Amino acid sequence: MRILQVSAHLPPDFVSGGALVPHRFAHELRKRGHESFVFAGRLNDLAPLEVRDEDDDGVPVRWIGNSAFIGWGDRKNFDHPAIASRFEEYLLEVDPDIVHFHSIQTLGAQMLDIAKSHGYPTVVTMHDFWWVCARQFLVDRDGEPCPLVVSCGECECEAGREHLENRNEWLAKRLESADLVLFPSASARDVLVANGVPLEKTAVNENGIDVTESDVKREELPYVHFMYTGGDAEMKGYGVLKKAAQLAKVAPGTVLDLYNTPAEGFPSWAQHQPRYDRDELPEVFAGHDVLILPSVMRESHSIVTREALRAGLAVIATDSIGPEEAINHGTNGMIVRSADPVDLARAIEKMSDPEVTRPMLNQGSASKIVSVDEQIDQIEDLYTDLLAGEGTSKAAVRDGVRTLIRNVLIVIGIQGAAGRYRAHFPAEGLRMRGVEPTILHFNSPLLEQEALDADAVVFYRVPATYRVLDVIKKIRESDRIIPIVGDVDDLIFDPDIVSTLDNLNRLDDAERELWIRGVHRYRTTFEQCDYFIGSTELISAEAERLLGVPAQRFHNGVGALLARVSERALNQPRSEGPPRIGFFSGTDTHDADWASIEGAIARVLDSHPDVELWLGGLVEPTEVLAPYENRIKRFPFVPWHELPALLRDVDVCLAPLTTESHFNEAKSAIKWLEAALVETPTVASPSQPFVEAIRPRETGMIAATEDEWVDALTTLLDDPALRDRMGRAAKRQALLERSPDMQGWAYLNILIDAWLHVAEHGHKESSTFPPVVDDELADPTAGVEPYTLSAQRSGPAGIPALVRVRQLAQKGVHSLRTEGVQPTVRKVVGKIQGRL
Repeated sequence: MRILQVSAHLPPDFVSGGALVPHRFAHELRKRGHESFVFAGRLNDLAPLEVRDEDDDGVPVRWIGNSAFIGWGDRKNFDHPAIASRFEEYLLEVDPDIVHFHSIQTLGAQMLDIAKSHGYPTVVTMHDFWWVCARQFLVDRDGEPCPLVVSCGECECEAGREHLENRNEWLAKRLESADLVLFPSASARDVLVANGVPLEKTAVNENGIDVTESDVKREELPYVHFMYTGGDAEMKGYGVLKKAAQLAKVAPGTVLDLYNTPAEGFPSWAQHQPRYDRDELPEVFAGHDVLILPSVMRESHSIVTREALRAGLAVIATDSIGPEEAINHGTNGMIVRSADPVDLARAIEKMSDPEVTRPMLNQGSASKIVSVDEQIDQIEDLYTDLLAGEGTSKAAVRDGVRTLIRNVLIVIGIQGAAGRYRAHFPAEGLRMRGVEPTILHFNSPLLEQEALDADAVVFYRVPATYRVLDVIKKIRESDRIIPIVGDVDDLIFDPDIVSTLDNLNRLDDAERELWIRGVHRYRTTFEQCDYFIGSTELISAEAERLLGVPAQRFHNGVGALLARVSERALNQPRSEGPPRIGFFSGTDTHDADWASIEGAIARVLDSHPDVELWLGGLVEPTEVLAPYENRIKRFPFVPWHELPALLRDVDVCLAPLTTESHFNEAKSAIKWLEAALVETPTVASPSQPFVEAIRPRETGMIAATEDEWVDALTTLLDDPALRDRMGRAAKRQALLERSPDMQGWAYLNILIDAWLHVAEHGHKESSTFPPVVDDELADPTAGVEPYTLSAQRSGPAGIPALVRVRQLAQKGVHSLRTEGVQPTVRKVVGKIQGRL
């Protein structure tokens, strides 16, 4: 193979982990008989854009001066036509079989488009987070870690939010030209996939380390010897380590060796040590017990962590992504919060005790150590598979269908929280994928027009009306393929569920009959759909059984605006006060769920006289909790954008469900998700969605019996460090598994599957279910509740936005009477419809 490696930096001009890999690939692959070439930026000895050809031990290298373009806020850092044109010249000169892009800041991401336009297979390795963070390492200008998912935060990055969003949108388009995207660790892949890199294009090519066995034997040290190798770079945690060392009360005899790092400002037990060479590393490791890696920046891998663990050391590392894969907290080291000197000081104090540290030594890495040869073996195989075109035909078909789905209509029959999770959040994600979504109420006058203009139509909890069914009929008759998709987030489409619902007993006969009729109307609409989306495994399975169409699950996930509001709440300290446990109900249907754990709550309140119980929404406690009423704090139902602050102020979130209810098994794990976004741990009942979402004792707690609830709550209330660690882990899991970008890809992939299904099988044939239909006319006032942060603020006259929408609707009725339908539609619907 003729292989062209492309990198912004390369030894000996510049040495870093990301620069060593393309250098290693070029030389190791040459040794295996391949022809290697390199196009690389050069910081030294070349003027900007000046070109020089060199032979690097048999590997031709074309250098280009790039020192003038390293500024993170400079557009030429990512969009550089001048360098890209010189790359094109070299590309055509070399005529490789494959092009592998590494770190390409300063060179210009349009190089990917150029390679694709000439028909060359392209590989990208993301050695850091530059593709989504202008500052490369997900750290803001103040040195604080940013949210792992960029769309879920409000970081101004290097040159402002608008610059960041425009930059990232442009880069995402360039990345579409890549055939394969690689990552140096699985955790780095998780982060970048959560930021929008399409999972199906990705693979992990882990950084290899030198696994040559050393003759140097570890010393048995009477006191704990720590070491740090990061220099005085603030991003590497130098300042955090200095503060932590000042705070830590370590055991007598403890030593901290600061390699190639100034010791000024450190306590006397820390001392400067000169820089060591690579061949001295075994001896250096042999004289130490614990490596400290206090990085503030997000690390995509961390070779030194794995080298230290392999040498028998324990490691204290921040939750900075890459190092964490190799560390099992409490077994071979400790994980602490990034940029938190107090948390780091606690870990140093604890591990300064030889009795604590000794069992953690010689435990090795928690993840597999990859050798250099293994890394080269894998990259060679990946190149071979890519050139063989494995999987390209199926991918090409799906890519073709994706280009056809540009406009999606989501029709809703319910609003509030349900509408946000099943309509607004998917729409938000679709927009991130370049698809234009529209949300309409099912009684909107624009329904037919928008449905026939759409490339896919989703009906979320829409009750059957003659008008809705007529629109579906016209979609079926269209000369285009327009998949008709049903979506629901509970079992309200199954009439057999009615007899199992205790909460219907609260309704009078007329209300009960109306509710049951609604179930039949939902079912009638869904019977007309070609494909189905359910929020949980159970709903999707029941849809396939009852409706006879393919069904997929689309999880309730993270919305970008919800995440940003949660981030604001998280950035505020918890309100002063005693420990708190909290339950917040969004509806008046959870009394039985709450009552199922009241016995456990009473026992916990009895054994913890300082703990408060916070109850929000419409739930009513029973007499079981009467003895503790002075410690029960009640909150009214609050708007969605105020809930994160409440969840932030409680120490443990409660998510009970009566487990004998088939209906409850269909409820998604939203309570865990929303609490996770503000790092509040949750104790939940063992319904399938909660069991699936929560990793016990890591990202939450599962409790079935009263004793288990008492044990879980007691464990969390008695261990603040565990609560903190569990909350951080829960937030990370929520963001990395249910991010807005991932939701967008998931929803779009479902729509592609639905399109392919209709293309192969046609629209669903007639249903045998007895239809139940009501006659509801088009209503110009049938708007969609706004889902924007600005909509939560008061207008000039102090009128909340939703109230203003209702006033517009009232004015619309007057306009309808005085001006007729069409002028009213233009005036009113244009203002209150939810085109996002």
